[in-house]
Amino acid sequence: MDKDIDKVEKETSSSVNNLGKVNKKTKKQSKSDKALHTLEPFAKIKTPFWKVDEAKDIFGMAVPIFVQLLFSVLISQINLVAINHYKDGSYAEASAKAILAYNTLQFIPSLIATGTIIVSGNLIGQGRKDEVSKVVVTGLLVNLAIMVTIFTFVEIFSDQIVKLVEANDGKPIRDLATGEILETNELTYVSTYYRFTNMYLVSMSVFQVFVAGLQAFKKSKIVTIGTICANVLDLVLISIILYATNIPPVYSALVWFCTGVFQIVFMMVMNFKYINFKINRGNQISKIFAIETLRTGLPITIEMGVWNLCNFGTTTAISRLVPSGADNSWIVLHRNANSIGQYSQAFIQAIGTVTAVFVSRKIGERDKQGAYEIAINCWKAAIYATLAANILMMAASYPVLELLGSQGKSWPWGVILLAVFSIKILFDTVNMTLLRALWSVGDLWYPIFVSFITMGIGMVALPYIVVSGLRIMEGWGLIFIYVGIIADPLMRSVVYFFRWTKGKWQKYIHIVE
Repeated sequence: MDKDIDKVEKETSSSVNNLGKVNKKTKKQSKSDKALHTLEPFAKIKTPFWKVDEAKDIFGMAVPIFVQLLFSVLISQINLVAINHYKDGSYAEASAKAILAYNTLQFIPSLIATGTIIVSGNLIGQGRKDEVSKVVVTGLLVNLAIMVTIFTFVEIFSDQIVKLVEANDGKPIRDLATGEILETNELTYVSTYYRFTNMYLVSMSVFQVFVAGLQAFKKSKIVTIGTICANVLDLVLISIILYATNIPPVYSALVWFCTGVFQIVFMMVMNFKYINFKINRGNQISKIFAIETLRTGLPITIEMGVWNLCNFGTTTAISRLVPSGADNSWIVLHRNANSIGQYSQAFIQAIGTVTAVFVSRKIGERDKQGAYEIAINCWKAAIYATLAANILMMAASYPVLELLGSQGKSWPWGVILLAVFSIKILFDTVNMTLLRALWSVGDLWYPIFVSFITMGIGMVALPYIVVSGLRIMEGWGLIFIYVGIIADPLMRSVVYFFRWTKGKWQKYIHIVE
């Protein structure tokens, strides 16, 4: 009996001691979290501004992502060049309208993908990499469910959507060489092409989450290999459909979906190879991680969504540069200029992803100074990369515009347009790095509020003032619209720079539990 009492007393004493340790740990953690959210001045960065610290790590991860993004852009460019030269460019304007409508939705698959890479980076920084498989699987299910819902909506209302980019009901598409009617109704062609391209968005909602999982583990080279293979497949299929068969050209839009399915399979296999899914078998779906990825991804996607809607507003303004019903070669030039600009933007987008990974890891480690410095270094790297890319873009602007089908408009209009665009991209370096840093630490809603104002002014109000107020039409109208657009990244870059360097984001730091 006495032995049993002694045993109970020892167990009770042990429990009390353990509880005391837990309480001490909790108090210590509470103090750590309080210090984490305290606004503290950062130590001065001693490195000269022109020099990029940790350049090897930044560019080492950014270059493979850049190559992957470059080839992702090429998928659309291959289709663009192919359709622009099919039947001497007879389908160029109608296809441009479908692509411009598609571009307003292409941000949606990044909803959970963006949240996945930030949450995964935070967990890895905390030493919890075994839980990343839960983030990926949960993200796949949530992202797919959201995308399928939106896909259903746009499929039903596709005619109404493409009418907003001036797709004409009843206007035929004619062969530019012979005058022969190729399609009896432009609206039907544009709407069908648009619906087919949206199928690619469904596949993107899956493979982009897999890509985010790989990038969180710095496996960007693997992602690049998959993207290059998808481009080869795209080139083969688009060539067969348009130039080796009598299949109607509208079905060439389905090639995107085929490449998307290929990337799903490839990225899934690579995820199983580099991420441990077995450790959480039977317990992969997590309500907590679903909330975390939505918490991070939703505000970011709203910001991207507003940008795309405002970009759509810019496009509708450009569609009014000529009288209603007239051929609008300026909208084709706008699409081609944006397509070329994507190459210059690709590297800063890559560094934006690097910023998100590195900053989220530093926050997971509770290293505020480290997060502050790596974000600044990523911004400086983006500036150098953008200057180099802009020089190359301007050097190649004329021949590439000619290749894409802007003959007669490439000089001087196209070259001037890209010169203005290069200035805009330079200001975008802040939005692609320091804004990503703010998102990665948990400072989400203030940037969105700023974006609503600046994008509304620069991308919607000013373009419509040019077209409807000042009545500046055709080439000069397009150039002045582009000049007005610069107001958006210029204003945002000033706000985000001071937001980051003053450290106000510290009180919004979020650690994934």
